[in-house]
Parts: sequence; structure tokens; C-alpha cells
Amino acid sequence: MSILKTDRNITYKEARLSDYQLADDLYLYPTPAGAFHAVSSAEDDPTRDLLRHILSFQSCPKAEINKLCEWLGVDDEQQALALLHQAQTMSWIHGLKEAKEIHDAGIGEEMATLIPQLSSIGKGLLVDDNGFSLARSGVDDPTAEALSALTADLLSVQDRHAKRMEKHLGVTTQAWGAVDAFGASRIGVWPLYVGDYRFSLVLLGVPQLNRQEFVALVWSLMKRYGGESK
Repeated sequence: MSILKTDRNITYKEARLSDYQLADDLYLYPTPAGAFHAVSSAEDDPTRDLLRHILSFQSCPKAEINKLCEWLGVDDEQQALALLHQAQTMSWIHGLKEAKEIHDAGIGEEMATLIPQLSSIGKGLLVDDNGFSLARSGVDDPTAEALSALTADLLSVQDRHAKRMEKHLGVTTQAWGAVDAFGASRIGVWPLYVGDYRFSLVLLGVPQLNRQEFVALVWSLMKRYGGESK
């Protein structure tokens, strides 16, 4: 649901940003693409900061202009609305009539229910920055150990070569994968930057990140490791 509204006599094409205002009684909630944007890089940008703030609460925050200005560190309401408009245009955020709330289950228990929904074959794990598996689904101990070690090595390679790849190839790496002869994913690794931590989501089979379970996974990590909400 759209978070911004205009005068009902103005068409979308005719509207200017100054014509927009917040819709009444809506709660802010990231889409799966928005959740991914929030944690896909350690770099700060205004829309990423906005998404991180939304994901730091126990339940979806209400869309209020004073809160938007506070989260974004701006005094100009139109500037805050412009950033919200950008996030909505990119399909990173939408509005809900009723607030969703995060579960209070332990991180391992929560991840174990979410990870299988993100893989076509229900197999995957979450690895911390030290290469230890925090949660897994559908993989035995030796496989989890092998994938955790592989993930640590891949991210070490990414750290060493990221700037060179961006400069010479124009590639900003957000994930690594092992693919078959047809280019289909067999194993995928997605770094997730949460606060001062970097986790890795490792999925076997075809990834299915465009699901609400991915939002819930990122939300759980942000609430636990992303710092206190303001």
C-alpha cells in the first residue's frame, strides 16, 4: 500500500513532490528487496539508514513525519518525504494497515524455521564472520562445516578483490555462487551486514529471497545485532 498520497484531483503524472503527504494511519514495512538493500552493504546511505531504523523496532513503526526526520537526521520535511518517495519508488518499502511484530524466539530457533523457506530444496545455513554456523536446515554436521569454511574463504577473497572488481569490471559483488552448466544456482552465499557484524546466508538449490521469510530473517538479525532503536 502506498505510504504517500496526493490531492485526489491531481494525477500521478502531474504530481510534484511538494504535493505529497503521508497517508493516514499506515505502518512502515520493508519489502524483501528493501530488507536486502538494508543489509547488502556496510556503506551508509539515507534510504539504507531508513530501512535499518524500521527494522530495529519490535513492531512496525507508524509513518509519522517527525519520526522520519529524526531517523534521517534532517529538519526539512520535504527532504524526508523525498527519501521516502525514493524508497517507495524502488519498491523497498510499503505501508500496512496493521503493524507486524517480530517473534521473540531465540535466534537459532527462529532462523531454523525461516531458512528452509528461502531455498527450493529447503537447505541452507547462517554463518557468522568467524565461519561458525549459527543455524541450519537440511544439512548434516560435515556439510555444515564444509560450507562454513567455504563461506569464510569466499568472503576473504571478496575483501581482497572487491575494489579491483568494481574499478576494472564495474562489478559490485553482493553474492557468490556455484552454478551448474546452465547457470542455475547450486550453492549461493549472500553476505548480510548487520550493525558491526557480517553474517552469510548460504542456500543450496535455487534461492527464493523474494519472500516474507527473508524480511523476517533480516528483521530478527537487525533486532538482535543491529543496535538499539532510537
